[in-house]
Amino acid sequence: MVQFSKIKLLKEYIIDWILVIIFIIGCIMVEKIEPFHRLFSLEDKSIQFPYSEKERVPVWLCMIFALIVPFIIISFVALVIKRSLHDWHHGSLGLLLSVSLTLLITETFKILVGRPRPDLIDRCQPIKSSADAQVYGLSSSEICTRTDLLNDGFKSFLSAHASISFAGLGFLSFYLAGKLHVFDRKGHTYKGFIAVAPLILATYIAISRTQDYRHHWQDVLSGSILGFVLGFYAYHQYYPLLYLPVSHKPFSVRLKTMKPEYKTNFITNEGLEFQISVIKKDDNLSHKVNHEEVKVVVTDEAGEEVKDTNI
Repeated sequence: MVQFSKIKLLKEYIIDWILVIIFIIGCIMVEKIEPFHRLFSLEDKSIQFPYSEKERVPVWLCMIFALIVPFIIISFVALVIKRSLHDWHHGSLGLLLSVSLTLLITETFKILVGRPRPDLIDRCQPIKSSADAQVYGLSSSEICTRTDLLNDGFKSFLSAHASISFAGLGFLSFYLAGKLHVFDRKGHTYKGFIAVAPLILATYIAISRTQDYRHHWQDVLSGSILGFVLGFYAYHQYYPLLYLPVSHKPFSVRLKTMKPEYKTNFITNEGLEFQISVIKKDDNLSHKVNHEEVKVVVTDEAGEEVKDTNI
């Protein structure tokens, strides 16, 4: 695989890195905003679950599973197995893009929607003898006697654990699927298990949020879909589609300067890189161009023949 210098990579992808930093800073700023306190009913059974002091997957552990573990695996594959700085750069950048963008969108939804968590009543500790308003049958956060857990109690939608898990581990799943050529039509089942394994872990993390009564199932499902979609989006910003023969190769369109020469080199929109050259064929072939027997040989950047077409 063609290697590119650190300076070249940084120069061509500096805007991408700046955007990732902006997403992270934006997420930190949005997280500090007080969420919308939606009205609720004291008789709503879906928000009367007990507040769990210990979470099955705390925030710090979720970040390890969703960010640190994928980063370590991607680094090992790219630097140790593939020995490619180019691949490591694209894999790391894509992972950070997926997680940071997902975090920003998730926190924005939390603040704007203000949906009560399943354990809101326990967090709230309403004033004794409190009752819903007679006209509309709803209560506000003003009846709460405990405020230290209240703001977080109105951040149920979307589930950050679910969205981050599927953003990071989903990206890792796509990365492994591309490297293993899962969709090469050869039917190696073990490849599918390896590629899907990160998604199984992400699913467990997402479901654990309903077990801890931190989220409703709709919050978890929506967060999972968001993270998975953004993981898919981020991966294909830097890698070809998974069914292509070059799904294991990171895009290099920005890193190559094509010069007009006699040999034809081109890169398709899907990331396929080819070189076309015309050479003479054996005397026993009948196809001729300008009285010369030729063939067109299409090779990728590694020099492997992709297509042999007679003219």
